Amino acid sequence: MIKFQIKPKTQNTIPARCCTFASGSKFKFVYLGFEYLKIGIFLDFIFLVFGISGLFRLGMILLVCFSCSGNSTPGRDKLIHGLPLSEISPKYATGFKVFDGSHYQVLEIFVPWDSINAVQRFYLLGDNPDNVTIPKDGVTLSIPLENMACFSATHLSFAHALGLIGRIVGVSSTDFVVSEEFQHLVGSGKIKEVGIGGHFNLEKLIQLNPQIIMISPQKGQTFDPLINAGLNIVMNGDYLEHSPLGRAEWIKMMGLLFGKEGEAMQIFDSISSKYETLKNLTKNIGTRPVVLSGKQYSGFWSLPGGKSYVSQFISDAGGTYLFADNPETGGLTLDFEAVYAKGLKADFWRFLIYSQDEFTSGAFLTEDPRYADFFAFKNKKVFVCNTFKTPYFQKGLLEPQIILSDYIKILHPKILPQHQNVYYHLLP
Repeated sequence: MIKFQIKPKTQNTIPARCCTFASGSKFKFVYLGFEYLKIGIFLDFIFLVFGISGLFRLGMILLVCFSCSGNSTPGRDKLIHGLPLSEISPKYATGFKVFDGSHYQVLEIFVPWDSINAVQRFYLLGDNPDNVTIPKDGVTLSIPLENMACFSATHLSFAHALGLIGRIVGVSSTDFVVSEEFQHLVGSGKIKEVGIGGHFNLEKLIQLNPQIIMISPQKGQTFDPLINAGLNIVMNGDYLEHSPLGRAEWIKMMGLLFGKEGEAMQIFDSISSKYETLKNLTKNIGTRPVVLSGKQYSGFWSLPGGKSYVSQFISDAGGTYLFADNPETGGLTLDFEAVYAKGLKADFWRFLIYSQDEFTSGAFLTEDPRYADFFAFKNKKVFVCNTFKTPYFQKGLLEPQIILSDYIKILHPKILPQHQNVYYHLLP
């Protein structure tokens, strides 16, 4: 059963092995107070007998001792399937961390909207798990896992990249188009549909009994029925990350669970290297065009927050997001007049659409004739991604370098003259 441990945000960086002794932390603190008193008396004695030079020599000896002991700190040298722990831990993602315990690894996943930072904790056991004492504040999993159910297309993208499609036994919708292998397994009945429209079929999931169910956490959402049935829920918060590379880095988490750390590291290192190279092309660019985002839905303008990954894409491509000063990391909903007043003179305008037909400027104006007043529309600088005709949600998560190239080609055509856009195109 999933258990949540509540702890202050400042403790997120403390290795989980320290949490094993949390019950004795107050006593240890008091005890150390007396120890510090003893140390003070000892230093006074050294000073009186040997003078300042004696204190200096003592300090040098202690420095060398602590340096040597630091080099052998557990968790730094220990390997997980042949890879140093420090390389497996995320560098860009903020939603999960990997720590090293004694004879096990610890995966912690954070829920960002919880003001006191709820933590989902898993203890990962590899080979020879006998006689290993595991703390009771999390879920124990024997890795590598053999199977899972997935509730998001982005999770299938990770699975496809890692060669794990065959490990999937259930999905929330079989309409996802990820690969021919996936479609074949769905057609043969080896991958079952266990939900529809954001809801899950508890009976089917109990019958399948996957080792984990990977879900995208939503505020206010509950999976108590699954948890009470003894099923393990793993929250994959890739879409909550504030940067494109942070979103892609969640492939490491799936790689860790399925013994594919090496492949996950290689895939992500390639992605991040290409992305950073592209980002450097616009680092010192002189003119940064202002970019408006989103459009109206049901009478309100939906657009990304100023600290969202979309805002980061625009900045990395050499642009300035119109609402970059907004502190939100998710989405915004504003009235038309507010966006009209601020975005009328924006240089460019981007948004996502879902259309089986070719989406043109004329079709766009049928939604609201006032769109024609925007400078970006008048100057033919509206660019869109049609998610019906591109695998934006299926593959885009692991192709941020390609999406960034699209942005750069549109905002600064001379920088990448040979690039052929894949996801985003100027509105015809």
